[in-house]
Amino acid sequence: MGYCLVSWERMKHSYISLSIANVEYISTTTCCPHILWMKKTGQYIHVEYEGPLPIMVNNTSAIIISKNPVLHSKTNHIPIKYHFLRGKVAKKVVKLEYIASNEIIANMFTKLLLREKFEYLREEMGVVPF
Repeated sequence: MGYCLVSWERMKHSYISLSIANVEYISTTTCCPHILWMKKTGQYIHVEYEGPLPIMVNNTSAIIISKNPVLHSKTNHIPIKYHFLRGKVAKKVVKLEYIASNEIIANMFTKLLLREKFEYLREEMGVVPF
């Protein structure tokens, strides 16, 4: 919420894909219900968010898939349940925004980084050294 992490999930999917774009699209789709639930929970405690909820994605192809209502050879094998996201994007409930891979703060927990990059991400997260 704001710049703070409020939900995180790591899971092994039973779906096999040959495309990184499809994997990103499916991962974003599994994120969408969590965000909608958080918005609804916020309304109960009078924390309102106007406009479409932003979801940061580091794959432009996944963003394009979410905006394209037509199934074609690249996406027709994605199970229907994962097109939940496409409907929410079309209704302007959520919007997918591009974020460069080197700006993803979670990378400091999942990737080997140079010291300068680690310190930059640590600073972005709001953690200061002793």
